[in-house]
Amino acid sequence: MKKKKIYMILISITFLLLVGSIIFSLLRDHDPYRYFTGMGSSFDLSPDEEDYLFSYYTDGKESIYRSNVDGTEMKKVADSASERLHSPRYSIDGTKILFLAKNAESINTLYIADENGSNQKILTSDKMHVSEAVFSVTGEQIYFIGTPAADFKKAEGETTEGYDLFVVDIASGKTEQLTNQDYFTMDFLSASQDGKEIYYSLFDGNREKVTAFSLEEGLEKEAQGSNRLPKDTYSFRYSPDGSKIAYTTISEESLDSSLFEYELFLLDLEGRQTKRLTNLDSSVVSPIFFKGQNQIAFLENTNWPADPAEHALKVVDLDTEKIHSIEFASFPQASSHWFMKTIDTFANSVTVAVLYVILLGLFSTYLSFYHSKKKSYLPATVSLAITVLVFISSFVVAFVVDPWYGIGLGMLAAALLGCTLVAFGYAFALNFFKKKN
Repeated sequence: MKKKKIYMILISITFLLLVGSIIFSLLRDHDPYRYFTGMGSSFDLSPDEEDYLFSYYTDGKESIYRSNVDGTEMKKVADSASERLHSPRYSIDGTKILFLAKNAESINTLYIADENGSNQKILTSDKMHVSEAVFSVTGEQIYFIGTPAADFKKAEGETTEGYDLFVVDIASGKTEQLTNQDYFTMDFLSASQDGKEIYYSLFDGNREKVTAFSLEEGLEKEAQGSNRLPKDTYSFRYSPDGSKIAYTTISEESLDSSLFEYELFLLDLEGRQTKRLTNLDSSVVSPIFFKGQNQIAFLENTNWPADPAEHALKVVDLDTEKIHSIEFASFPQASSHWFMKTIDTFANSVTVAVLYVILLGLFSTYLSFYHSKKKSYLPATVSLAITVLVFISSFVVAFVVDPWYGIGLGMLAAALLGCTLVAFGYAFALNFFKKKN
């Protein structure tokens, strides 16, 4: 009777842990950046090339910071209690900055401020999601890529809306739509030095195509040198004189691997030569040319492809091809959050699966010892019935509610099937050794 009581206590404890893990997994914030401290994924170089402007996370709160180009005198420029501030850009004269503010629904709104962060002004509403923005050469307008907030994150085919190019007048706040193509993707926004073209990348179904929007003609066209770039071209940036393009693409040695790696390359449009600049075996983003020095600053995702992404700011010398890292002199202090991080570590899908198998095993053991050998298969049989029910439900939900929800239930059914097979195997082994003994 004492052993029987111990089994009941173990079953009860495992059941409570399983229910608690499921509830916590469903209700917790699945944002990988909720406790993160480190650099964001974009930055800018001041026109006088003396400062970097970038976003930085502290305990999941993302704010805008500025530092000297050698990493000293790091200073907070703008922050928010409810939004994550990111994607900062300088105006051409360096007197103004812009940045995006992401709210709890992941909708970005566009802000402008003085270079020290004062006199902040919002230029778009939460009805428009802004993915990228850049100043005009006059500093009087801001060009941005946007899509209706109601259609943001919808899958292709679920909406007729998409991304387009817009311009907003800073003084009046009036916004004008420049394209009406509803692109599914539209990335890597920048402006030409003469202010006549706006550059961005479009995916045409086969390749990423560097595109130029002519502000004089109001038309899109293939950008200079686009046809000489690889089909998988990302994070491109033209040099100040327009003679070169820095871009990232998949390294040749990683094409046949399970993980693509993205390195930095330089295309000389005049000499028609392409040179590889990095061999970091990771992912390089956001290259920016120095005007007064033959250098390119960029960000390396040092823990690629894990989340949260940990970025390091680096500079490559185009003459020597040597790379050096920018070491910041000081960082904002971060909390440890050890208790919540520990719970997050254990309260996940793997933990739920392990607890579920243990619970089935405890039930099987209890039934085998205190009832009969045949009843020891009952927990696994019930689990199999639940698996079949979830699998059938996945098709119903996919057709009636949402295909993605159906896929999610299908993945759950697959996980349940794996746990059920383990439970059947355990019950068989238990009875085999029990009979042998």
